Formats: sequence, structure tokens, C-alpha cells
Amino acid sequence: MASRTKQKEEARARRLEEERARAERARRDRRLRTVGAIVIGAIVVVGVLIVLSSGGKKGGLQTGTEASATATSVNALLAGIPQSGATLGNPKAPVTMTYFGDYECPICQEFTLQGGFPQLVQNDVRQGKVKVVYKSFCTATCNGPGRTVFNTQQVAGLAAGKQNLFWQYTELFYHEQGQEDTGYANEAYLTGLAKQISGLNLTKWQSDRGDSSLAAQVASDETAAHTIGVNGTPTLVFQGPKGQAAPNEAVPSYAQLEQAVKQVS
Repeated sequence: MASRTKQKEEARARRLEEERARAERARRDRRLRTVGAIVIGAIVVVGVLIVLSSGGKKGGLQTGTEASATATSVNALLAGIPQSGATLGNPKAPVTMTYFGDYECPICQEFTLQGGFPQLVQNDVRQGKVKVVYKSFCTATCNGPGRTVFNTQQVAGLAAGKQNLFWQYTELFYHEQGQEDTGYANEAYLTGLAKQISGLNLTKWQSDRGDSSLAAQVASDETAAHTIGVNGTPTLVFQGPKGQAAPNEAVPSYAQLEQAVKQVS
């Protein structure tokens, strides 16, 4: 008889395989609908459990020198780039990349830390060519802990955004993302991330988490995602003077992101 651990792993693998199949069907349908028109949505394609950049750890806050090194890396990436709420970059940037994500989504983590995202931030966002707008869309979290947990953690990020530190919180979450379905993203975890952000007023952050407008923003993001047919994370939509585009890969490289930028510029 299979152990409970093995049964959980098999169930997770089946879920990921089902997500891949749904993503492939959605991709084919979208291509048929949008031949010669706007392409919207990048669909998550997952066949195996991903070995995370954290070295496969089961989750939990980093401490000591590890936490310090992560914070230093995040600060170096974001230093000097304007932020407003969940928007990163010059508000007048000609191209906008809308990033539909879920903090507990391992593919979002891979894209944010190992895909083309860091180079996009370092080059295009820093130079004022592209701004990034993060929108909440519940996938991995809703398949595990559920929507209440999802709403709580997204509001935690948006509360940091009221101090123009949303992206520090978001990057730290992805750097310290735990293993799916382990319930790691509890109150101690969310507060621990906030404490790692240099310059964050923790008392104000805690108070702002009760701001009803932030919960309304999470709901609004979800509505916007459904309106354009988003059904997986990360989904990236580029908007510019020449229209809209989206990479077809689940974890696009910087070259693929640049192609989308050029397509809409």
C-alpha cells in the first residue's frame, strides 16, 4: 500500500498533468480564435515538479546570512526603480507588461527568479521602456490552501505596496516560497517577510492589511483575468502603441520577452 506521502505526490503529479492538458487545449483554441489578431495570455505548461531555485527546500523563512543575502539581491535588482502600488517602473513607460501571478505558484517563482524577468527589470524596466503591473490570479493556492489564504497573502503584498515596497515583498515571497500544499504561508511567514524589507514600517503595514480597498483590488484583478481568458499563471500580457502580445512559453526567456516588447512598441 502506498504511503500517504507517495499518494500526495501522485495526486499532485496528476493535478499538474491535468493543468498541462488544459493549458494545451486552451493554447490550441486561442490560436484558432486569434489567427491574424491579438494574442492574449501565456498558458502554464507543466509536466513535472520543478526543482526550485531554493534548492528544493520544503519552505519556511530564511534566516541569518541566507536571509541577508536574499534581501541584498532583491534590493540590488529593484534599487532606483519607481514603484506605485503593484506597478514597477516609470508610469510613462511606452510598454506595459501585465503579470498575472499567484505567490504560491512554482512556475511564477521559476519565471520571476530564473526566467527572463530579472533581465527585463535590469534592462527595459530600469531604462523606462517597460513597466510591470502585477495582478493577482488564484491558481496554485486555490488548488491547495484555498482562496482565503490567497486573498490574505495577496493583500499582504499590496499593503507593502502602500509604502511603494510591493515588489520587495513579492520578490522575497518567491525567493522563500515553500513546497505546495504544506500550509507554510501562515501569519508568521507573511509577517516574517515584511520584517525582512528594509524601510518598511511594520506597524503601518499591519494596519494597511485591513484596508478593504486592497481586498477589492484582488477581486478586481481576478475579474480582469477572467475577462481576457486567463486560466493559468504566470500569464504575461504586453501592451504598447502597436497593440498587445504575449509570449507562448510558460517561462519565457529574456529574448522571448524582448520579442514581445518589440512587437508592441
